Amino acid sequence: MKKVYWDYGIGRNPSSYPLPDDYVEIPKKFRTGYDTKYDHSKCPAWKKWGDNCWVINQPFDLGMQYDDKNRSIKTDMNQEAYNEYFHIGERWLEGEYPEIQMQFVQYFWTRDKDVWVEQIPHPLLSRYGLELIPATFPVSVWFRPLVMGAKIIDKNVNLFLPKGTPLCYVKFYSKRSDANFVLEKKALPTDLKKQNEEHSLMRYYTKFKVWDLIMNRVKKESKCPLKF
Repeated sequence: MKKVYWDYGIGRNPSSYPLPDDYVEIPKKFRTGYDTKYDHSKCPAWKKWGDNCWVINQPFDLGMQYDDKNRSIKTDMNQEAYNEYFHIGERWLEGEYPEIQMQFVQYFWTRDKDVWVEQIPHPLLSRYGLELIPATFPVSVWFRPLVMGAKIIDKNVNLFLPKGTPLCYVKFYSKRSDANFVLEKKALPTDLKKQNEEHSLMRYYTKFKVWDLIMNRVKKESKCPLKF
């Protein structure tokens, strides 16, 4: 059994807790409250897929609209909250499907080896006009926030995400073993805040070298400590 710790924030500041813990929903284990009347809920392959998988939900009601003419995002937030919650990079709104990043930040870390996290689109999110952008990386050697990057599929219409809307799945796995995982809420340690800053800065100064460094760490982690 491997343990993964979880904390959250809103905005890019890892010390940002603008909402009470008893208001924000903790990640729910896959299949929690699932309607067992569906035949597929008894399928072993489906159950296996849901092992070590949790659901991340929208933390508050959010209304937004993409203005195609002006290439801008309008929301029901005030400007200060908008600046904190949304991150939109240069040219992100110029594609056929504009891209946004919602800063409902998930922090996952572990003291175990060979632990990867995968962010998987939740099918229900597409019903709200958004398509999540998936990702995966090894949390056992690389600490960084997991955010909600998405494409806006329905443009020039009012989109509304009620509190509790499923945003994505997060699934943990090991590449060298068939491990099971537990998820535990814990305050983000100070040393990881420093790592977060270091790893974030690497994306700006050595943008295309980050994954090489991650893979080097994975290789070092996988080496057997014994010499024969």
